[in-house]
Amino acid sequence: MNIKNLQFFLHLCDSKSFSQTAQAMHISPSALSRIIQRLEDDTGQTLFIRDNRSVELTSAGKKLLPVAAQIVSSWLELKTQLSDQQQQLQGKLKLFCSVTASYSHLPAILNEFRQLYPQIEIQL
Repeated sequence: MNIKNLQFFLHLCDSKSFSQTAQAMHISPSALSRIIQRLEDDTGQTLFIRDNRSVELTSAGKKLLPVAAQIVSSWLELKTQLSDQQQQLQGKLKLFCSVTASYSHLPAILNEFRQLYPQIEIQL
């Protein structure tokens, strides 16, 4: 089971239409059907009741829905956190100033700077 398959499952739960989900997720309806069949094989349960016009969740599908939503949400949150970490400023900052300024002005400025940019090494 992978995250993308769970995203397909969640979209299908919302749209209740294989064709709408397939179009929105940029895959063919037959590929979507195979993905859902694999999820059903993985769970050992039928997740949807299908007919020519509608798609309805089974009780097993209703149980999987909040779990799938939590997994996808947690995954997206983790990806965002990891991406944010990579985009944080890193490196070394060298400062030259008078002794008076280093005692009077710098402590407050550097304290705030360190909180905003913890990956920066400050050298006076």
